[in-house]
Amino acid sequence: MFSVQTWFSKLKAVAHVADVFMDQLAYEVTRQKVESHHRVRDFFVPSKNNILNRFKAANKIKTIHKSFDKIFKWAADLGLQPIAQLSATVQVREIRHTAPFEVETQVVGRDEDVSNLVHVLSKIHDEDLLVVAVAGMGGQGKTTLARVVYNKDVVINIFSRRIWVTISDDFDFMKILNQMGVKVLLVLDDVWNEKADKWDSLMNSLLGVGCAKGSSILVTTRNQEVIDAMQCSVCYRVEKLSEEYSWALFKQRAFTHGGVLETREFVDLGRRMVERCGGLPLAIKTLGGLLYSKKSEEEWLLILNSEVWKSKGVLSSLRLSYDNLPYSSLKRCFAYFSVLSKDSLIYKDEMVHICMALGFLLSPGDTNLLMEDVGSEYFNILLSNSLLQDVETDEYGNITCCKMHDLAVDVSTNHSQTVTPSQDSNQLSQAIHVRLEGFEDLKPNIYKAYFYTVQSLYSQASIFSVLLPNLKHLRGRLVQASVISGMSFVHSKPISG
Repeated sequence: MFSVQTWFSKLKAVAHVADVFMDQLAYEVTRQKVESHHRVRDFFVPSKNNILNRFKAANKIKTIHKSFDKIFKWAADLGLQPIAQLSATVQVREIRHTAPFEVETQVVGRDEDVSNLVHVLSKIHDEDLLVVAVAGMGGQGKTTLARVVYNKDVVINIFSRRIWVTISDDFDFMKILNQMGVKVLLVLDDVWNEKADKWDSLMNSLLGVGCAKGSSILVTTRNQEVIDAMQCSVCYRVEKLSEEYSWALFKQRAFTHGGVLETREFVDLGRRMVERCGGLPLAIKTLGGLLYSKKSEEEWLLILNSEVWKSKGVLSSLRLSYDNLPYSSLKRCFAYFSVLSKDSLIYKDEMVHICMALGFLLSPGDTNLLMEDVGSEYFNILLSNSLLQDVETDEYGNITCCKMHDLAVDVSTNHSQTVTPSQDSNQLSQAIHVRLEGFEDLKPNIYKAYFYTVQSLYSQASIFSVLLPNLKHLRGRLVQASVISGMSFVHSKPISG
């Protein structure tokens, strides 16, 4: 007897075949419309090609129907029952036209930390190049703290130039050197590379290009080995927020204008959940953003009693935020982000159009919203739930791009699957959303087998041009300019809810 998981895989495979077939039909309709503009045809005498195509299409539809009939029979054998009615793919829920994101005018509970770091950077020191580490666990607010210090007026006045570089797993040596000035503050955010020789080379080169005495490097990291490798002059450890500051940050998110009233019942439930966040700002902000949209005590109780809390910390809040996204199609959008590299800039308009092409954007209920408006609202919901962050805007205040915290990327990856060429080729051939990170070892004769089902591709432009003839069902692509190595195929796991 088929297991439920096997049954679902079969259902997903047949649904994909049907989806591809609908794409082919849509293409054929468009092709015929284009041709009709270039030649006159007697529509009362259909061509042999049209008759043949209709015959093939009819047979394909019959085959798909038979496949679905078999799947429904398997479902009955497994004891699965169809729902009473499926009126819409997404829950009927009113779109809230709120501000796209909230500008945080103050960072709760970090005034003393900001003051201490500004003092360290501004005082006269003996080192040719002062290296200060801001250390702490994920979600503790290291980047936020560094950003506040970076933008302080006193820091701006001290340093002739300030440079912010996000490092993460990669270490782009030349990128850093090419941005140096005379007396600088260089912020290296989210550093993981602990190779001492790399840091020695960087330090020597920075001094060699003429960094004036008084220049400083501010590093954010979770890794003690990075701190040791960089031989940091100062290591500033970011502490968790106190109970008082944790509650203040939560109130700022959950009880702000448009949220629930700050009644005794909601305060009691909120304090119990905030305590579980363990003083981690990202967890508290995510929880507050989630509960902001929940208007009843029953909804708050469901969150409080969720099994997800067993994992504790930031990931529990992020997973709760994901689980409570209002639309299943929005969950698919978020899971799609796992195809992107960590610290990638996510351009709003680009991602909205890709999600449109992939069929992720569905207008709730009977509304007649433009897909661009639905995509914009999806983007805003992910922002308000702290699943997206680090927003950048244009001169008119419109969002242009943002990033995902690497822990949020981990959550999105949990709802997708990554496989490599050394794994089961059947898995590779089922990949729908793909990130390619170099494929020098792949042979041309497997391109077609691996990429036939691909609907979206994230790759270098040179790779895309090679694969294009085999991308029969491509709907979207993201071109990456930088050279990267390795390869992964990502395709969606079952999305619940």
